[in-house]
Amino acid sequence: MTPPEVLALGRPAGAAADSPGWTVRVVPNKFPAIPGQEVVVHGPAHVTAFAELPEAVVREALVAWQLRRDHHRGAGAAYLLASINEGPAAGASLDHSHSQLVPFADVPPAVADEMDAFCDPCRLCAAIAAEAGRTIRRADGLVTFAPGWSRFAYELWIAPGRHDPDTPDAAALAPALLDAAGRLRAVLGADLAWNAVLHAPPLRGGDPYHWHLEIWPRLTVPASVELGAGIWVNIVDPDVAAAELRTP
Repeated sequence: MTPPEVLALGRPAGAAADSPGWTVRVVPNKFPAIPGQEVVVHGPAHVTAFAELPEAVVREALVAWQLRRDHHRGAGAAYLLASINEGPAAGASLDHSHSQLVPFADVPPAVADEMDAFCDPCRLCAAIAAEAGRTIRRADGLVTFAPGWSRFAYELWIAPGRHDPDTPDAAALAPALLDAAGRLRAVLGADLAWNAVLHAPPLRGGDPYHWHLEIWPRLTVPASVELGAGIWVNIVDPDVAAAELRTP
């Protein structure tokens, strides 16, 4: 049902490609929006909710993200966007838990706009210190918080507590991402649609960019104010969201 894999993790050494025994597979997207787009399949078991995945599967998926970064860097891409779309309202067309990898020839605008602010001096470092009252979790050097500038209700960011221009450590990010998904599910329900996007450093050169992962629950539909004016209307105070998400 998939194109031939470009990467598989967990299969015994010497096993044939596209055979059983894998933990995570990466395959070309059959209907790419951008050339080179790939799908990371989160385990062979039919799990439809990211929050229900075993941590080992999430960790391997994040390792696959890093390995594909290395591949696309070698192939000449300037940037690789890693993301999760869960639920039809978040753009997912497959029920089986998965993530997407999209290579770009140039750094995409959303990341380019952050480059100056999140390098040196880094406004994200200053913001994390100021967001202490909206912190949800601190562990393994990572901070999960509900930013005061949230565009989406219950929006969460995961970022290193100290300036880190490297790429994420899968062993630290996997439990943080699962924890965030579980908290959102506990507060907002099992049918929640959401996106997660990793803003990692560019693949080629660049300043020491502070990586972070943004999680956007899709409770409302962006309308004319958001799309026409670029001003986001958030229906839930981030202080309230943080308090509720700390409870589960």
